[in-house]
Amino acid sequence: MKKTIISIFLALFSVICSGKDNGALKFLGIPIDGTESQFASKLKDKGFTYNSLSESYKGQFNGKNVDIYIHTNHNLVDRVYVAFPYTSEESIRIEFNTLLCQFYDNGKYLDLSMNEEIPEKEDISYEISVNKKRYQASFSYFDPDQDKVAFMNALLDKFSDFFTKDQLATLKESMDAPVSDQESLQAEVPAKVLAMGLVPSGDETADQERFIRFLAAYYDGMKSLADGDVWFMIHEYYGRFQIGLYYDNIHNQAHGEDL
Repeated sequence: MKKTIISIFLALFSVICSGKDNGALKFLGIPIDGTESQFASKLKDKGFTYNSLSESYKGQFNGKNVDIYIHTNHNLVDRVYVAFPYTSEESIRIEFNTLLCQFYDNGKYLDLSMNEEIPEKEDISYEISVNKKRYQASFSYFDPDQDKVAFMNALLDKFSDFFTKDQLATLKESMDAPVSDQESLQAEVPAKVLAMGLVPSGDETADQERFIRFLAAYYDGMKSLADGDVWFMIHEYYGRFQIGLYYDNIHNQAHGEDL
């Protein structure tokens, strides 16, 4: 359990501290922000052409000829949707699993959803039509240019059920080090977390339950603090299958402010 908790915190620091000048979530290097016309202009600069019938931008992405759709909220781009070409059931399994591996290898995103590949023998058509199964994978994006101390303080607040107020205050004090000391923080913070009670108590059942609750708090906390979501799913239409890929700028999405 100790090693698992340490690896969680190390993964956290590697994601939010190692990136440089990446900024907001991007699609093909274009920030998912600004007005639709601004975003569309940059898409056209990359060779995409507008199709008035589908109201999409056609071009090549990740080795495929795709359709790009731009969604806005209050005139700010909050989602870019990529529609891949329709294909067969066998091919869609390969495309889904390949795309999943590509995101794992990318390094810019963090899997907080425990994504899984589609098994070779699985009847995708049957599962979708009969069992209403949803084939989806999602990854979280964290802006490495954000205030890392504020981020960690907000994340530590998610663990209020595991630590006292004094213990949380002590952990937050560890985040006051300058950016140049981030490497030492990668060892200091996990060590302090362990020292404050996330060590085995001797009751195996209680330890397992507590560890599961800790992981749930971690994953829920991280998801709530993400700056962007990148996710994809399989769409089925009369026996034909398609990958739909979504890039979401969480900050530009509606959060109930219009209610």
